[in-house]
Formats: sequence, structure tokens, C-alpha cells
Amino acid sequence: MTKKELINVAAEKSSLTQTESKELLDATIDVIEGYLSRKKSLTIPHFGTFDIRKSKEHRFFNLAKSKIMMAPQKYSIFFHISSEYKDKLQQKYQS
Repeated sequence: MTKKELINVAAEKSSLTQTESKELLDATIDVIEGYLSRKKSLTIPHFGTFDIRKSKEHRFFNLAKSKIMMAPQKYSIFFHISSEYKDKLQQKYQS
């Protein structure tokens, strides 16, 4: 699903216009990005948690250069679905 499709569906299911739905989605994404940029997790009850983790610096073998190199540490974003929502989805798709 694209962002535009998401905006259209949200507008259809609510009393909002497509413009208002787009503004709401953009604001929501800005809040999520703000929390993650400060290296904080964001939990949405009954849905899941967005979390950021730091990987360690590690060595790897570069085949193109035929030598061992160091990969720098980096941050990765993870999403953990809540157990309640996971159960709800499993029931929906098992029926």
C-alpha cells in the first residue's frame, strides 16, 4: 500500500477530507520520526512498539578488495507487534 492509497482509505473511513487525512498522516509520521531520532522507543497501545537499536562495530571480509574491513556501528529501526494485535490478526486469517 502506498502513502496515497493509505490517505484515500483513511479519508473514506473517517469524516476527514483527503487533505486533512494527509496532514494527519504527515503529523503522525513526524512524531514517530522525532521519537526515533532522539533514540527513544514509541509504543502505540494494542498495536505495537517502534524501537531503535544500535549495532556494534564489527569486522567483515570484503571480497572485492580481498581484505578484512571494519563496519561502523549503525542504528536500525525495529517494530514489535503487540501480542494482542498479533492474536487478533491470527484469528482473522485463520477463519
